[in-house]
Amino acid sequence: MKTDNTISRISRIRDLANQVIVKELELRGHVGLVPSHGNILSALLYHGEMTKTEISSGIKKERSTVTTLLKKLENLGYIVSRVNEEDARSTIVSLSEKGILMKDDFIEISEKIYDIQYQHMDEEQVKCFKEGLEQVYQNFKSHK
Repeated sequence: MKTDNTISRISRIRDLANQVIVKELELRGHVGLVPSHGNILSALLYHGEMTKTEISSGIKKERSTVTTLLKKLENLGYIVSRVNEEDARSTIVSLSEKGILMKDDFIEISEKIYDIQYQHMDEEQVKCFKEGLEQVYQNFKSHK
C-alpha cells in the first residue's frame, strides 16, 4: 500500500500559516479578521467594488459561504454593501474606509508569509516546489 503524509503535512502547514496570519492581524489591531476573509479583502482591494456573485466566482467559493464571510466583514466595519441600482436583486460590496486603511497591513502580512514559506530555499527549490504543488492540485482537480 502506497501512503505518505503529504496531504496531512499540507494541512498542518495551512494551520501554521493561519496562526501567523491571525497573530499578525491582531498585532496590527485587526481583531476578528481570519484568513478566510483574505480572499475577499484581496479581491476588493484589487477590483474596487464587486457584486456578491462576482466575489463568489472570483474567489471560487460558494455564494452562501461568501455571504456569511461578508456579513462578518460588514459587522467588523471593513466593508459596506448596497443594493445594485442596475439590478435590485444584486448587492454591490466595497471596502469601507477602515478596509481601505488596512491595505498596508494586508500587504505586509502577505510579504511576511511569503518570506516565511520560502526561507532557506533557493530559486530552483521554490520553482520545483511551486510546479509540484500545482501538479498535485491539477491531479485532484481533474479527479473530481
